[in-house]
Amino acid sequence: MASLRVGALALDDIERFLALGAEIDADSGVDGAAHSHPYSASDPFDLGVAYDEQVERWSADLDQPGWRRAWGLFDDDTENAFVGQFYLGGGGLPSELHRAECGMGVRRSYRRLGGGRLLFETAIRWARAQPTIDWLDLSVFSDNPGQILYEQLGFVVAGRIPDRYRVDGCVLDDILMTLNVAR
Repeated sequence: MASLRVGALALDDIERFLALGAEIDADSGVDGAAHSHPYSASDPFDLGVAYDEQVERWSADLDQPGWRRAWGLFDDDTENAFVGQFYLGGGGLPSELHRAECGMGVRRSYRRLGGGRLLFETAIRWARAQPTIDWLDLSVFSDNPGQILYEQLGFVVAGRIPDRYRVDGCVLDDILMTLNVAR
C-alpha cells in the first residue's frame, strides 16, 4: 500500500505539475480509462504557453481574476513520488471571485487508493479558510467514476449538458457540480 501525502505546490513545481498533467491526460479515455479532458489524442499541447500561463496564475493574489493554487499527491514509498495533482482557480471576472474551479488528476496506478480524497479534503479545508471563497465548482464527464467521490464530499449536481463533447468517437455529457464552502 502506498504511503500518500499531500503538499502545497510552489512556482518551482510548475514544470513537473505540467509534465504530470500531460502524462495523466495522455491516459484519458485509453483502455477503458475515464476521460479527463475534452481534447482529441491528436490535439497538440504547448508546454511553453502552458508554463507561462501557470506562472502568471500561480503568482496572482486571490483578489485577481485567474488566480490558481495547487497541491501535489506524493508517494513517499517510491522514487517517482509525484503521483497526483489538484488545483483551485479563480474565474476570469472579478464578479466571480467568490467561486473557485477544481481540477484533479491522479496517475492510473494510484487511483482508488484514497489520494483523490486527500487532495480534495486538503483543498476544501484551504478554501474554507479563505474569506473570499464561498463555492467550489467542478466539471466531470459522464464516464468518470469520480462523481461518487465528489458526492461523498458534499458536491451536488448543478446541471448536466448532454453530448457536450465528442472526443475520438466517444460522446461525453458534462456534469457540473458545486460545493458551498462558506457554511
